[in-house]
Amino acid sequence: MKKILLILMAMFALGLQNVSAQDAPLKIVTNHPDFNIKISRCVANGKTVIIDLLLINEGTNDVEDLYVGGGHNGSEAYDNEGNIYVNGLKVKIANRPEYSPSQSNFNIPTGVPMKLSISIDGVPQSAESIARLKINIVCRAWGIDSNKPVRISNIPITRD
Repeated sequence: MKKILLILMAMFALGLQNVSAQDAPLKIVTNHPDFNIKISRCVANGKTVIIDLLLINEGTNDVEDLYVGGGHNGSEAYDNEGNIYVNGLKVKIANRPEYSPSQSNFNIPTGVPMKLSISIDGVPQSAESIARLKINIVCRAWGIDSNKPVRISNIPITRD
């Protein structure tokens, strides 16, 4: 009887570990207390995933000359199946017309959200989340550069 109870307890404990690994919480590291990022959506259409973010300057001064790079410029993504996306990762800032591997400088006024959209091509339909997204954002005012990239973990993908 004790052996059966121990086996059931072990199975229960292992089951809890699997559930918590799958339901890992979303985590965002911006490397500056005045820089906040919110995820608006992460949706897939076929093998293309679009992640819409809001970049928010919560400081007291406007921040100028931010630069964000796509896959060719230090940004990369990993899905929950272990695939890496570098070349297929493109960015689009605010209402600029198209996604590209890199973007020019832009500003974030204090208290005004700035939209950043990331497109990832080639994501298999079986992928359920972006396990890690590294965004190369450079901002001298905040001391953020390629050595301290923005990191976002565990972004669930919504599929139609």
